[in-house]
Amino acid sequence: MSTPRTMTLPDGVHPATLETDRGSFATLRAVPEIGTPLGTVLLVPGWTGSKEDFTPLLHHLARYGWIAVGVDQRGQFETPGPDEASAYTLEALGADVVAMSVALGGYSQLVGHSFGGLVAREAVLIDPSVFSTLTLLCTGPAGFTDEQTLQGLQMLAFGLDNLPIEQVYDLKLEHDAKHPAYVEPPEEIAAFVRKRFVSNSPIGLAAITRHLTDAVDKTDRLAKAGVRTQLVYGETDDGWPLAVQNDVAERLGIQPEMVSDAGHSPAIEQPAATARLLVDFFHDRATFNNAV
Repeated sequence: MSTPRTMTLPDGVHPATLETDRGSFATLRAVPEIGTPLGTVLLVPGWTGSKEDFTPLLHHLARYGWIAVGVDQRGQFETPGPDEASAYTLEALGADVVAMSVALGGYSQLVGHSFGGLVAREAVLIDPSVFSTLTLLCTGPAGFTDEQTLQGLQMLAFGLDNLPIEQVYDLKLEHDAKHPAYVEPPEEIAAFVRKRFVSNSPIGLAAITRHLTDAVDKTDRLAKAGVRTQLVYGETDDGWPLAVQNDVAERLGIQPEMVSDAGHSPAIEQPAATARLLVDFFHDRATFNNAV
């Protein structure tokens, strides 16, 4: 999850509904003001996140000439989802992203943040032909492995199965507020973050939470998928350990890229620098490190 710094949309960023053959998805979209667009960037948010995680980044990508589309996944914030856990497998979520890319004309530059990176990877493995590139943004190879994180996720999933989602959020906030690095956001932002969390499908969010404990490593399959891949993380990313992300990059045959003065949410914390890394990668077709 990323916490927005403002609820005011930048110029040129607006809500839109993306219709696909797998349903309708809420999005935020930005389009270049002049010239023919260079292509489309499709951005997939992570656990308890939403399209708003990319708001400032969308603006910068459009200024570089790209159509930029941030989405809510199924059951996430403003995109409805079924009340069945089977609807939230990684395969189902990945198939949604394939359908999104097709609806956007195919050949998307795909960006997956955190858990969204696991979904984006799944989409590429399902149908690599509809993606031009893949960027793994602050993403690991599989579920978390450290005991403290696993216990927290398991408790949250249990709560979602047994308590009203509003109560789960209040308990989570109480827990998070005890962390030494916690900073209370402004009232408007805090209200949005709460609304976003409680708007999730509880069944969907519980399933996604469990994926963060048991998702399997498919890095070796991705290396053979034939889609040029980039790995980016913030300098102080506190999601998957940087050593783990570096290992993913090594196995993919690529160099990891770091966003300075950013943590787990570079798209919010350093949108201009993140956009620069992305567009440089989109344009760099000289090196194709992922040999089929």
